[in-house]
Amino acid sequence: MFKLAYGGEAVRNGEMDVADLAPALLGVAQLLKAAGRALDGDDAEIGVRVKATREGSFEVWLNIIVNDAKVAWEFWKSTDVQAAANLLQILGFTGVGGVIGALRLIKGRRLRRIRADADRVVFELDGDEFEVPEPVARLVLDDAVRSALQTVVSDPLEKEGIDTLSVGDAKTETVIAKDEIEYFKVQTISPDDEFVSKYEKAFTIVSLSFKSGQKWRLNDGRANVPVSVSDQRFLERVDAGIESFAKNDMLICEVLERSRRTSSGFRSDYEIVRVIEHRHYQPPPPLFAGAHHG
Repeated sequence: MFKLAYGGEAVRNGEMDVADLAPALLGVAQLLKAAGRALDGDDAEIGVRVKATREGSFEVWLNIIVNDAKVAWEFWKSTDVQAAANLLQILGFTGVGGVIGALRLIKGRRLRRIRADADRVVFELDGDEFEVPEPVARLVLDDAVRSALQTVVSDPLEKEGIDTLSVGDAKTETVIAKDEIEYFKVQTISPDDEFVSKYEKAFTIVSLSFKSGQKWRLNDGRANVPVSVSDQRFLERVDAGIESFAKNDMLICEVLERSRRTSSGFRSDYEIVRVIEHRHYQPPPPLFAGAHHG
């Protein structure tokens, strides 16, 4: 659950023009769905339901429902309820910071450079830089998320008589004012629409190709992904027949991830620059193995 409330003369009596409200509520649903897809792929199905209103401003309590996101939300190691709470915190709709906090720091400026390492991303601007969690960076750079956020924040605040937007829950509240409209509009803020990160990652083998230039198909715990391999020492061992493979073998790797914005959303390419360990799959023992029959 979280609160979304518009304030100002136009909503003093607890009402809001449906022409303003409908696009905003639709934008909230689009925003949450786009954020879920950007972070966890198409398995993140999110529903949004209105629960109640309150006088003084137009206030809506929205309940997020995560449906059948079996693979996606396993990434967060949490139940659907906790996964929904995590998503709201990443957006900045609850707690502090998140996407809302990052856009307030960027202030519509163009980024000079983006540095990434493991789970943190550094945004560099003119004479300034700040660090955000990697999921927040993904959403800041995602076109679908930014477009929906503009519908929720900037478009209503441009209307006469609507001066503020408050978001939060029972514990925290963030108020966005009319003079911050430009921060939340869709615009190009990335210098090259790409950032690169290097970290250790485990994959299980789905299928391999030993033809030069072709990618291996591996599973990163969330989905099957195509991965290129540039570890020449490891490839030489493969060519020499020293390495043997079976389905579900695990590779512990040093990975270079190149993430970029595209017209259809945020996408990543993976390259294995070093294979740290190759763990061969050990099938479980047969049921009742070793049992004696009388």
